[in-house]
Amino acid sequence: MQRKIEIEDLDIPQDDVECWERYSKHRWVYDKMRLLDAQNIKWSPYESELCTVRTAGMDLHSKKGLVHSPAYIYIEKYNGQHILASAYISKGDIGIIRYFDKSTNTESQESVGNIELRITSFVTMYFPKFTGIVSVELIGTYIVSVILRLHPELALTANTESIKLLKRIYKKNDVAHINGLTDQIHHKSLIS
Repeated sequence: MQRKIEIEDLDIPQDDVECWERYSKHRWVYDKMRLLDAQNIKWSPYESELCTVRTAGMDLHSKKGLVHSPAYIYIEKYNGQHILASAYISKGDIGIIRYFDKSTNTESQESVGNIELRITSFVTMYFPKFTGIVSVELIGTYIVSVILRLHPELALTANTESIKLLKRIYKKNDVAHINGLTDQIHHKSLIS
C-alpha cells in the first residue's frame, strides 16, 4: 500500500547555497564565466566595445542571509524574448519543461521551439545522470544563468503533472545525500 506523499515530506532544496552543497558535481553552473564558456559566448572581465552589460560572475541566493561578494564580468547585450524555464529531470531524462515569460509575468503553456531544443541539448550534455530541477534564464536562445532548483516564479503555480514529477524527484530516501563536505561531516556525526 502506497502512502500519500505531501509536499512537506519532500526533500526540496530551498536556496542556492543548499543546492551548492547537495549537487557538488554541478555547482559550476553558478559560475557565469564557466557557463558562458560552455556555450562559446563572449564575456570580458572589463568593459569593452562588444561587452557592455555588467553582471555578477556568480550569483547565489540564500534564505539564510549568507553574504558573498561576486566578481563582476561584462557580457554582450542580448536581444530576444526573456524566458525562465525549469526542467524536471529524473536520471538525466527531462519529464517536463515549464516556461515563464518575463515580459508578461505569466507562465507560458506552449513550448518555445529553439529554447526547448537549447535546454534539452544543455541537459543532455551536462546533466546525463542528474535527478532534480534545472532552471535556466534565457534571453533569445542564450542561457544566461542556471540554478539547480525551481525558479521562484514557477514555484507559485503548479499543475498535476509537475507536482507528480516533483514528488518523484524529491521524495525523501532513507539514505541521505552525501555529496558536499557539510553533508559528509553531518553524516559522520550521525553514525558515530
